[in-house]
Amino acid sequence: MSLESVLDKHIVVCAGSGGVGKTTVSASIALEAAKRGKKAIVVTIDPAKRLANSLGLKELSNEPKRIRPKQFIDAGLKPAHLDAMMLDTKTTFDALVHKYAKDEARAERIVSNRFYLAISGALSGTHEYMAMEKLYELHTEGDYDLIVIDTPPTRNALDFLEAPKRMTSFLEGRLLKWFLLPALGGGKGVFKVMNFAAAQFLRVVQKVIGAQLLKDTADFFANFEGMYEGFKERAQEVYELLRQNETAFVVVTAPTAQAVDEALFFAARLNEYDLPFGGLVVNRIHPLWQVAAISGAGDDLIDPLIKVVHDFALVANREEESLARLQQEVPEYRWARVPYMTKEVVDLGALDEIADHIFGTSDPIPRAQSGG
Repeated sequence: MSLESVLDKHIVVCAGSGGVGKTTVSASIALEAAKRGKKAIVVTIDPAKRLANSLGLKELSNEPKRIRPKQFIDAGLKPAHLDAMMLDTKTTFDALVHKYAKDEARAERIVSNRFYLAISGALSGTHEYMAMEKLYELHTEGDYDLIVIDTPPTRNALDFLEAPKRMTSFLEGRLLKWFLLPALGGGKGVFKVMNFAAAQFLRVVQKVIGAQLLKDTADFFANFEGMYEGFKERAQEVYELLRQNETAFVVVTAPTAQAVDEALFFAARLNEYDLPFGGLVVNRIHPLWQVAAISGAGDDLIDPLIKVVHDFALVANREEESLARLQQEVPEYRWARVPYMTKEVVDLGALDEIADHIFGTSDPIPRAQSGG
């Protein structure tokens, strides 16, 4: 039960539903690769500072930042080549606009447009598309042996694969442009040259968002014209990269019924997308030790302890029932079990401990027994 094979890949994508520990697992995989002499980087899309804190950094930015040798030494580890970065969606989007715009003047008009400023970080699919763009950039630059991507926190892990298509479809939306582009004419006279449906649509939108924002929106689409193919082609290139044997998807889940359902769904869809499945990390598992019967009924000290032991056993056994369903679909030799940590993951030492469980170098978690 180890994910040893993923360390031979060039790209590892950690995916799963929100709150299962993808960021921590991603950092632990990158750390293990660095310990083994690889040049590794972990890229997070999560704006929370958990990754920076666990790596001993004050903050992360859109540029790779090297983990200092002192952080390794303080954790009892040999210094290694490990970088980390946090995706800045707007900065990455801006760079793409400058790349695909016909000229610099048009690029500047787009990035300063108020509609663009509003959507560049909030449009559905933007985070996921820009994560793919950053992945492609790091891959083509060739500076790293292993790139680990911590996918965005989401209710549906498949958003990482499907959301970019939604974003490019929106930007290319012919119906929306058909409604909006006449607004470039400005003034009330524009309604005279439009059909009834479009005119009614614009009147309603103008009342809701205001004439100036409507014009900003139309300006944005007018300036964006001709750039859609570049975005779509890059998205397709990344999809092809993700399908190659040098890539592995690691599904991260928790031992709860809901998380297991999502992990099973995602693993199945990976197969449908023809994407390489690298393994499964079951995070935060409660262990169960066999405890000899305690005779102490009525004892004010022992009885509470007995109750805690039984409650703990119920939790552990409930988790095992959920994982039994998972085992029917995913062979357990492709799992890695990580126990519920009794300390907060705030340094390289804690990440290294998690990596030991992922890659099978630590003692296995005591397993729950049926009957609790």
